[in-house]
Amino acid sequence: MNHFYFQKLTDLLKQSDLDAILICPSEELSFLTGFSPVVCERFQGLFVKRDGSAFYFCNLLTGDEAVHALPESIPVFTWFDNETMTEVLLPVLEKMQLSGKSIGVNSSTKAFHLLDIAEKSGCNFQNAVSLLEEVRICKTAEELECLRKAASIADEAYCAVLPRIHAGLLEGDVRDMLVSEMERRGGTDAGALVASGPNAGYPHYCQYSRQLSTGDCLIMDFGCLFHGLHSDMTRTVFIGSVSDRQRQLYQLLLKAQLAAESSAVEGAFIPDIDQQARTILSEENVDQYFTTRIGHGIGYMTHEAPYIAKWNARKLEKGMCFSIEPGIYVPGEFGMRIEDIVAINLEGQREVLNQAPKELFITAE
Repeated sequence: MNHFYFQKLTDLLKQSDLDAILICPSEELSFLTGFSPVVCERFQGLFVKRDGSAFYFCNLLTGDEAVHALPESIPVFTWFDNETMTEVLLPVLEKMQLSGKSIGVNSSTKAFHLLDIAEKSGCNFQNAVSLLEEVRICKTAEELECLRKAASIADEAYCAVLPRIHAGLLEGDVRDMLVSEMERRGGTDAGALVASGPNAGYPHYCQYSRQLSTGDCLIMDFGCLFHGLHSDMTRTVFIGSVSDRQRQLYQLLLKAQLAAESSAVEGAFIPDIDQQARTILSEENVDQYFTTRIGHGIGYMTHEAPYIAKWNARKLEKGMCFSIEPGIYVPGEFGMRIEDIVAINLEGQREVLNQAPKELFITAE
C-alpha cells in the first residue's frame, strides 16, 4: 500500500464534494495499492471514503487474492456468481454509509455497472479521473529517478537498433528489435509503434506488416517500464534517401519541437507551449497537419496529467513530467514525429530526459 499517495488522495477527497471514490482495477489501483487483479466482466473495486477508511468489493473468485494483497485495515466483501451483484453490494453500501452518496469513479470503471448500482442504491457517480491524476501529477525524487532510468533504457535501445534498420525489413521486425533491446536493458512491459511510408500518416497506426522501402519516413514510438514508471519517446528516420520536401519539413518539425521544449520551464503557461510549435509549423502552412496535442503527462500511466494542450489553462510545476511531441501527418503520403520526455525537477530546472540524437538521419538502403 502506498501510504503517501493514499493520504494525498484522502486529503483531496476532503477538499471535494465527494463522499468517496471508487477505483476499479487499473494502473491507478495498482499504483495506490500494488494490487493488479485479472480484469473481466465481473464488478470489483476499492471504495475510499472521505475519512480515510476503505473497503474492497469483488467476486468470490478474487476474494482470497484481495485479502492477501490489501492491508488488514481494508475489509474485503465478496459476491458469488450465483448471486446478483447489486443485491450483495447494497447492504455493504448501507453498512459503510454510502447509500445515496456522491461517489467519484476512475478511468476504468464500466458504465453498465454504474448504471445498475446507481439505479438500486441512489448513489450519484461522478467523474473523478482528474482528482486521481492530481494525486500523482507532481513526482517525487525517487519517481523522477525511475523516469530518468526508463528514458535512458529507451535511448540506448534506439541507438542499438538504428544501425540495423534498412529497406526490406518489416515494420514488425523493427518493433521486435526495439522491444528486445529495451528488455535486455531491464525495461519491462516494453512496446513500440512502428509506422512506415503512408502508414506514418496515421498518428497511432498499430499494424506491423508493411515492408520498409527506400524513401520512406519511418516513425518509431516506443517505451517501457522501470519500477512501475514509463518511458515514451519517438524518433523519425528516413530509409535510404530523403526528398527535398521531407528534409524541409523535418527540419521545420525539429525547430518546432526544440522551441516548445525550451519553453517548457517552471511557471510556463501550458497553452503557450503548444502554441510555440504550431506557430513555427504555420511558417510553411503545415500546422494543419499537426492534428494532435503537443504532449501528455507520464508516470504510472503512459498518458496522464498534465496534458500539454491548448485547453489546459495551468502552469508547469516542480515534479511534473510530460512529453513534447509535435508531428506532421500527411494522409496517404507520410508522417513524422519527434518526442522527448521533459521533467521540471525538484530544483525547478527543466530536464530533457531523452538524450538520443534527433537530427535528420538517413539509414543505409
